[in-house]
Amino acid sequence: MAAFRQTVGALLRSLSAFRLLSHKDVQERANRFLMQNLLPAQRQQYERHAYFDVIGGDTGNRYRIRHGYQMNVEQLDQNGRRTRLLCFMPRGGLPVGDIMLAQKIALELFERETLNVANGSLMWDLGFEEEMRLRRVVRRR
Repeated sequence: MAAFRQTVGALLRSLSAFRLLSHKDVQERANRFLMQNLLPAQRQQYERHAYFDVIGGDTGNRYRIRHGYQMNVEQLDQNGRRTRLLCFMPRGGLPVGDIMLAQKIALELFERETLNVANGSLMWDLGFEEEMRLRRVVRRR
């Protein structure tokens, strides 16, 4: 019985070295990895605005990746206005930082293929957005 206790104790001590990371730890590690892989200008932009711009590797189009994992990529025109909203992400339950890094790499290295698989929608004009907001307010009353 003593040998069994020693074996179990040794097993538990060895497993403690492989402690599971909490959700918060995983998110923090992913965010650090994202920051390490951004250019200095992108890093500064992300720290200030919670988004960063990326230049497409095939067309040279500019994209804005906002903090998030779904419907968070915008295609921009020459004046920096949104023209299209894109949704694409890797499979699996990845942390947000890892998803954003994958989106950045996909647009820089595989832009055409990424656009082929992305779900996209044209951006609404601001007047239409305001009209929809007012309709929701009126409906709630």
